[in-house]
Amino acid sequence: MTSGLTTALAAFIAILAATSSSLAVTNRERLPGIMGRDDRTPLDSQEWPWSAIGRINRSTGGFCTGTLIGPRQVLTAAHCLYDKRSGRRVKPADLHFLAGYRRGEFLAHSAALSVVVPDAYSYGTGTVRADWAIVVLEKAVPIKPVPVSDASPPAGAVLMRAGYSQDRAHLLSIHDGCSLGKGTVSPGLLTHTCDATHGDSGSPLLMREGRGPAIVGIDVATGTIAGDTVGFAVPSASFSETVRDTLAKTR
Repeated sequence: MTSGLTTALAAFIAILAATSSSLAVTNRERLPGIMGRDDRTPLDSQEWPWSAIGRINRSTGGFCTGTLIGPRQVLTAAHCLYDKRSGRRVKPADLHFLAGYRRGEFLAHSAALSVVVPDAYSYGTGTVRADWAIVVLEKAVPIKPVPVSDASPPAGAVLMRAGYSQDRAHLLSIHDGCSLGKGTVSPGLLTHTCDATHGDSGSPLLMREGRGPAIVGIDVATGTIAGDTVGFAVPSASFSETVRDTLAKTR
């Protein structure tokens, strides 16, 4: 584990820590994306696959969750690459991935070199189905990546979702035992019952398979269907082909 941070990174994380503290709330059930009882559990572990999940920090402020899917490739939500104040995409050099981030320490770090965003995505216009992105890092991260499934999860699948929530910004939280939602939406978008709030954007929906957990979607938003709060996720079938192409081109 990295025992210390560079001066610049230490200052950067200190600023984020202060921001996160100001965002913390005592009643977590009131946070957007928490569906009734809060089923998130702090996960103080850096074993795989949790070691491959980390924070994507923006030097312009704020963070999201990302998952290592290759030596230099991180999967997240497209809206995480934009500055909320200006609406402009953040420069790759201002994106930092901290793998296995835990209470100010991390297993590995790299700034971004480039990003892959779907042509169909437009920030702030409701293109939720295209709200996914791949961040290509400057250097390889020596951690086993999490595989991306080619197929969407079947009805009745038991899911896990893990990410860095705004009120638990310095420790991974997991909701194990959630599922697909009952509401129907247009093709290319899943609903789910996994608790997720600000900071969890881009976090993986995982399903246990024969060789271990695999990504079957990424959390991107919260909304309501027939009066019920649901999470929205882009299914892995929407981006698995691009993942393969990107892995081949950016080794």
